[in-house]
Amino acid sequence: MSYRRSRKDNNHDQLANLFRQMGCSAIDMVDTGIPGWPDMAVGVIGKTHLVEVKNVETAYGRSGLNANQTAFARDWRGEPVEVVCTTEDVIALVNKWRKP
Repeated sequence: MSYRRSRKDNNHDQLANLFRQMGCSAIDMVDTGIPGWPDMAVGVIGKTHLVEVKNVETAYGRSGLNANQTAFARDWRGEPVEVVCTTEDVIALVNKWRKP
């Protein structure tokens, strides 16, 4: 398997901090080097979720998941990979996860 260093989206740290402010654990996974691996692991109410961050302020971010990210999300056998772009996305996602 080939490994490479990835770049964080400009909004990555802001959204990770918001997850934490909402009582979640948020671990940066950008540098795993595994093609397509999501940007962070987020823990809330006893579950771990994989989250991809996209920055819609850039053409790359607006284009959605790249080929590696799409393949990873398709083949992943855990919970679906979630995509967040904005603070509103994070708030809605955490609220969805917290619903019984």
